[in-house]
Amino acid sequence: MSRRRGDDDNKGSWSEMLIFALIVACIYCIMALFDSSLAGEGGRKLGEYLRGSWGGAVIVPLLFVLYVCIAKLLKFRIPKLRRQFFGTIMLYLSFTFLLGLLKETGWSSEALILTPGGFGSGLAKFFVLNAGTFITLILVAGSFLLSAVFFGSKILKFRLPKLPKLKFNTDSKPRKRERDKNSDAPTARSIPEPILTPSKRDYPDDFTDIPPAAFDFQLPKLKPDPNTPPPPELPDLLPDNVMTNAVEVIDNALAIIDSGGMKAPEQRAPSSAPRMKKLRRPLPPVTFPDSSENDDSEKPQVSTAKPQTSKPSSPEEKPSLPEEIVIPPMPVIPAKSREDLSFPPPPEIFGPRQKPEPDRDILKHSEKQAKTITSTLKNFGINASVAHIVTGPAFIQYQLELAPGTKVNKISGLAEDLAMSLAVMSVRIEAPILGTRYVGIEVPRSDRKTISFRNVIEGEEFRNSTARLPIPLGVQVDGKVSVVGLEDMPHILIAGNTNSGRSMFVNSCIMSMCSRRRPEELRLILIDPRHVEFAVYDGLPHLMASPVYDPDSAMKALTWAYDEMEKRTAAFASSRVRNLASFNRKQRDSKLPEIVVVINELADLVYGAGPEIEGVIMRLAQKSGASGIYMMLAAQRPSPDVFTTMIKSNIPARAAFTLSSEVDSKNIIGSNDAMRLTGKGDMLFRNTGSHQPVRYQAPYVNEERISDFTEYMFSSLEPPEMMKF
Repeated sequence: MSRRRGDDDNKGSWSEMLIFALIVACIYCIMALFDSSLAGEGGRKLGEYLRGSWGGAVIVPLLFVLYVCIAKLLKFRIPKLRRQFFGTIMLYLSFTFLLGLLKETGWSSEALILTPGGFGSGLAKFFVLNAGTFITLILVAGSFLLSAVFFGSKILKFRLPKLPKLKFNTDSKPRKRERDKNSDAPTARSIPEPILTPSKRDYPDDFTDIPPAAFDFQLPKLKPDPNTPPPPELPDLLPDNVMTNAVEVIDNALAIIDSGGMKAPEQRAPSSAPRMKKLRRPLPPVTFPDSSENDDSEKPQVSTAKPQTSKPSSPEEKPSLPEEIVIPPMPVIPAKSREDLSFPPPPEIFGPRQKPEPDRDILKHSEKQAKTITSTLKNFGINASVAHIVTGPAFIQYQLELAPGTKVNKISGLAEDLAMSLAVMSVRIEAPILGTRYVGIEVPRSDRKTISFRNVIEGEEFRNSTARLPIPLGVQVDGKVSVVGLEDMPHILIAGNTNSGRSMFVNSCIMSMCSRRRPEELRLILIDPRHVEFAVYDGLPHLMASPVYDPDSAMKALTWAYDEMEKRTAAFASSRVRNLASFNRKQRDSKLPEIVVVINELADLVYGAGPEIEGVIMRLAQKSGASGIYMMLAAQRPSPDVFTTMIKSNIPARAAFTLSSEVDSKNIIGSNDAMRLTGKGDMLFRNTGSHQPVRYQAPYVNEERISDFTEYMFSSLEPPEMMKF
C-alpha cells in the first residue's frame, strides 16, 4: 500500500510540473503576441510567426489552455470540457475569419493583436471569391453563433406555450371561494361546478389486478359555513340503496355524461376549408356576373341582403367557399376572336419603333479622343495612326494602324493607361481585328443608346433569316444587326451580373423564337429557381408545363427531356435519318416539335438539386442537339463549380455580359474582356469555331411588353395540353 501511494504521489508531482510548464509556455506566447520586451529576441520571432501565420486571434486557444491548466492545478472541476474545447476552436475560427474579411474590405489597424495572419486572409479570400461578401458575413455570424451554442448559450432554444386542458362544465355557474376570517380551520366552501378532466391513462376493462386498498380514500373534513348558500343539486351518481366502490362511481358518472346529464361544450369539427380572417365590420357580399349574361354588366353587383348563416356541413360533403362570393370562370376567347388575331404577332405589341437620332457632336468628340490615343501610345514608344473611326450605339471603335516593326503584344497591356488618359470607365483592346490589319480600341460612349427589340425583329436580317429558332444577338459596332439560329449552336451558356442585361437577353431569345414558331412546332421548358424571372410567361401556349421553380421538379423535367431524347434517337435510327428536320420531312401527320430548355440560374439549381443534375445536363448537351432538344443555361456567376469543364466542352457557344471577377470572365469567355464591358446589354458573344469574341449591344425589352406578348399569344393560339413535372 505504501509503495502504491508513493507511485501516485510521483505521478501527481510530475503532472503538476507538466501543467506548470504549460502555464509558463502559454504566458510566454501571449507576451510574444503583444511584442513585449520581456520576451526577448526569441519572443519577438515567435510573435512574428504566430501573427503572420495564425493571426492575433490565436490568443483565444492560448487563454483556453491557460484556463484549463490553472483549473487542473487548483483541482477545480471544469464542466463540459469537450464542448468548451470545440467552442474555443469555433471562436478562434470566427475571430480569424472576421479579421481576414475586414482586411479584404480595406480596414487596417495598428494593434498587433488584430492581425488576421495568413490563415485568416486565405480563408476570407476563398469565401469572398466563391460565395460573395454577403454570404461570407452570414457565415461569420453563424460561426459566432455556433461557438456560443458550444459554450452553453440557450439562444437557439424556444419555448412553446402550454395548451389549455379540456374541461367539462355543468350549467351551474362557478362561485368564488370564500374563507371565514374568524376561523383558522378551513370552512365548507360554496361547491363549484364539477370539473371532470379527462385523464391520459387508459383504464382496463377488468380491475381484478388492482388491490381494493387502492380505492380506499377519505375526503378531509370541513366545517360548515353558515353564510354560504346551499349548493346546487347535482345529478345523482349512485342509487340510494346501493353500496359501491370508486370504480362503479366512475362508470356511473361516464354513463351520465354519455346520456347528456352533463353537457360538454360543443367542439367544431376540423375542416379543410381555408380560414378567413375576422373583419371588424362585415362586408356586403359581392356577386360577379355570370359569363352568360350581357356584356353591359361589367361591374360587380353589390347586394345589401344580410348574409345567411351557413349550416354546419356533414363530414361527407366537400368544403366550399361562402355562398355570398361567386368566383367568375376563366375567360375563354370565342372562336371568332381567335380567327381575327394573326400569327406571327404584329410588331406593335413590342412597343413603339425607335427613331434614329442624328449624332452631331460625336464627330468632334471622336477626333479629340483619337488624338489623345495616339499621343498616349507615343509616350509608351508606340507609333500608330488612326485609320478608321467606327461609331456604334454603345461604344466607338478606333482602328489603329501600327508602324512597321511594332509588336501587337506591346499594345495589348495598355488598356488601363488608355482608360486613364481618356478619363473613361474602361477600354477594350482587340488586337488585331479579325480579317484586318488594324488594332481596335473600343471606348464607351457617354451618350449611349439602347436598342429596341422591335427595331431588331423588323430589320431585314431577322425577317430574311432562314433559322428555325432565330436569336437576335443585337447590333455590332458598325450598326449591323446579327441573328443566329439556336439549332446551329445547339446550346448556349449565358453569364452576367445584376443589371448587366442578361435577363433581358434571355427574354428576347424566348420572344423571338415564339414569334417565329407555333406551339405545335416549338415547346419550352422554363426552369427558374429564383421564382421571379419566368412567372410572366405563365399561360404562354408554347410552354410544355408551367414554369418550374422547385429543384426536385427541375430534376424531373430534365430527366423527362433525357428520356425524350433517347426515344427520339431510337426513332431516328429506325427511320434512317440523322436529325429532327429530316425526320419531320418524312412524317406527314405526327411531326415532333423542337424543345428548348431554359434555365435562368444554374448555380441555385446545382446547389439545390446536388451534383446529379450536372450529369443529366452533360448527357443532354452531348446528344440532344440532333434530336431537336436545345438548352440555354444562364448564371449570374459562372464559377468553375457551376460551368464545369465537362459542360463547357460540350457547349461552345457563350454569351458574356458584365462580370466582376477575372476568374469568372476567363471561365466563360476565355479572356478578361468581360470585366471591361459597360453593362446594360453590352455583350461579348463567342460562337462555335470563332477565335475571338465579338462585341454586341443586345436588344432591350421591358416587362410590360413581355406581358403583352404573353396575353396576345394566349388569345390568338389554342393552348395545347400541358404536362406536370
